[in-house]
Amino acid sequence: MSAAVESPARGRSTSASVRPGVLLGTACVIGVLATALLLWVGDGRPVAAPDGLPDPGLGTLWALPLVRTLADLASILTVGLLLSGAVLVPARAGELRGARLMWTRAARWSAVVWAALVVVLIVLTYSDVIASPVSETLDITQLWSFVNDLDLGRSLLAQLLLVLCVAAAAYTVRTTTGAALTCLLALIAVVPPTLSSHSGASADHSIAVSSLIVHVVSLSLWCGGITALVLLGTSDRRPLPHAVRRFSALALWCAVAVAASGFASAWVRLAAPSDLVTTSYGRIVLVKIALLAVLSGIGLAHRRVTLPKLDAEPGRLLFLRVAAVEVVVMAATVGVAVALSRTAPPVSADAPLESLSPARLLLGFDLPPAPDLGRLLWGEARLDGLWIAVCVLLAALYAMGLRTMRRSGDVWPWGRTVLWGCGVVLLLLSTCTGLATYSHVMFSAHMVQHMLLSMVVPIFLVLGAPITLALRTLPRASGEVGPREWLSAVVHSRFVGFISNPIVASTIFVVGFYGLYFTGLFPWLMTGHWGHVAMDVHFLLAGSLFFWSLIGIDPGPHRPPFLVRMVIMLIVMPLHSFFSIALMMTSTVIAEDFYSTLQRPFATDLLADQHLGAAIGWATGEIPMLLVMAAMFWQWVRADEREARRTDRAQERASSTGQGTDELADYNAYLASLGRRDGADG
Repeated sequence: MSAAVESPARGRSTSASVRPGVLLGTACVIGVLATALLLWVGDGRPVAAPDGLPDPGLGTLWALPLVRTLADLASILTVGLLLSGAVLVPARAGELRGARLMWTRAARWSAVVWAALVVVLIVLTYSDVIASPVSETLDITQLWSFVNDLDLGRSLLAQLLLVLCVAAAAYTVRTTTGAALTCLLALIAVVPPTLSSHSGASADHSIAVSSLIVHVVSLSLWCGGITALVLLGTSDRRPLPHAVRRFSALALWCAVAVAASGFASAWVRLAAPSDLVTTSYGRIVLVKIALLAVLSGIGLAHRRVTLPKLDAEPGRLLFLRVAAVEVVVMAATVGVAVALSRTAPPVSADAPLESLSPARLLLGFDLPPAPDLGRLLWGEARLDGLWIAVCVLLAALYAMGLRTMRRSGDVWPWGRTVLWGCGVVLLLLSTCTGLATYSHVMFSAHMVQHMLLSMVVPIFLVLGAPITLALRTLPRASGEVGPREWLSAVVHSRFVGFISNPIVASTIFVVGFYGLYFTGLFPWLMTGHWGHVAMDVHFLLAGSLFFWSLIGIDPGPHRPPFLVRMVIMLIVMPLHSFFSIALMMTSTVIAEDFYSTLQRPFATDLLADQHLGAAIGWATGEIPMLLVMAAMFWQWVRADEREARRTDRAQERASSTGQGTDELADYNAYLASLGRRDGADG
């Protein structure tokens, strides 16, 4: 790397200190070498099948992980380039120009490379699945059957389609908002392969897969952001100080998420701590931990050494050189992660099918024992990495907002903080305790979780006023379009205005009950972990939208008068009660085939358990509704008091200054005129 001389006029280097092509090429080589080396020295080394058995060939077995590494690196680069245009670099009026536009638009080429590598992965994966050489699998009909019929193939096809959409969107992006939406799409595109990862039959499938999703998304943001900063600095170092400081906060969050999710993922695949040194899988985990420690150390060095010097040219050059090394280490980390995914863990998910219970085959875990209070709370808790990440993020973001408020000297009502904290805790208890486990196997437990997520948690979250807190604490930059402006635009958009209309929100809320349980949707969603997650998300969002439209404190589209809202509540309450009564009166078991297949030794009367769930829904559903009515009435009274105080202040101002309208004086004058007219008529 050579020293650079900055052009005073443009802030560019006449001799680049870091060459983009050399850096990206080096990162790819290091990533591939790391994958190959760890596969070679570990248990994941490809070996030829014994004579007489089907064999895809060593070419396929070696090419598959190496191409996977290159595809992961291309995805990280795509995310990083889009992230630079979305939030890292200031853009006047939200319009990307110059180097910002150049590198954001470059994401279309990295996305095209990513898509091409996914196509190669489809062919290699099919060759591996059917144990035939690539030359015998190049048949369009067979490949289509693979991507259409098997989960592994469908996940790769879904990723390919999403990546092509990313490439098309990146081709036209010109604003920070467009870059942010395209970056979000790219992050979604990295997820599908994790859904078919090796832990499908594991007893901790939900922990393993959900933790892996958090892991790959966080790693993509972390590594992609650093790469984008280096590439940006090679063409224009002037925005580096601002961009690096913006990314510093995001990098810290990503590093914590990567470490926590990686720990959870390794925890469920290691039988004992000794496996870290006695198994190849454990030793690769140690290598990955060491590389992450190196990255964390570099990040700490940035905070203490390079960030304070970024305002001067030598400091920017120092950052670029250190960050370039960081990019190479990150590439090695990605290569290690791919080798880890190709190495059999000590706790194998590939148990013989004949040894698995019906519940294990259907749910991914064995049936828990008969429920009691202890088991519902903690005894049979199954932590879900995705919901844990959501709860931690909700709590941490709110805490950061409170810290910003305190530093600026503003006051935030402590009651809102308590309500938000209660909502987050209840959300965690609803999704990560024994209740969540039993909600997969008992309709009554499912209904308890349903009521909590749709009618209890949303009330606390809505009254916590998170949007108001965000709008008051997110940074404001003159002439820029950033997170605060995006949030404000979404809240006041026509779409949100339509769905948050109390009538529409109530329709979504009520129809969700009937549409889910009185159609074939419920048994279909119950057969998979992600179907259950989809129901939980629906309950939470539909409930939050409904209660936000009625008792929300946050700013939003125009809300109707309190009298109209109370009438809507009086209509929704009997509709919800009728739903519960209909469940109690029915003689047909909902999802009977699903529950019968589980062969649970407790609560064997499926109809009685269903009636119990309906009774729980009836009994627990009315209490939140009455509390909301009380809250609405209280808000109505407070609104009238505020309006009275406003009117009084206006009248005092008008009477003392003569400016404005003195409504009381005008009214008294009107009454006096009526009196005089009546006297004249008499």
